[in-house]
Amino acid sequence: MFEAKLQPEADFNNKVYDIFYDIAKKVQEDVQKETELPYLLDRTKLAECVFNVSVQSLDAHILRREDFPKVHVGGRTLYPKDLVFSWIRDHVEVTDNVAPKRKFGVV
Repeated sequence: MFEAKLQPEADFNNKVYDIFYDIAKKVQEDVQKETELPYLLDRTKLAECVFNVSVQSLDAHILRREDFPKVHVGGRTLYPKDLVFSWIRDHVEVTDNVAPKRKFGVV
């Protein structure tokens, strides 16, 4: 009978630590970028800094929605950062809801 034993590389713990350190660093950078944004965003800032899409895509798919948070100030429409992030969290589709029967990994 064939038997295989897996043994981690000698510096496996260091590599795992480095991976988690990189992830934590990127999360910290994202939080820093988020806190640097002004409280009210114009549509260009919203498209570039939050959604990472063109202004045209943002207009077509998000800004026309009635439930998307916005504030009218004079003749301008601005978007409150905190409410936008809450709206995004409430409208994210989780993989289990989209493809519940799909198997990932080795089956």
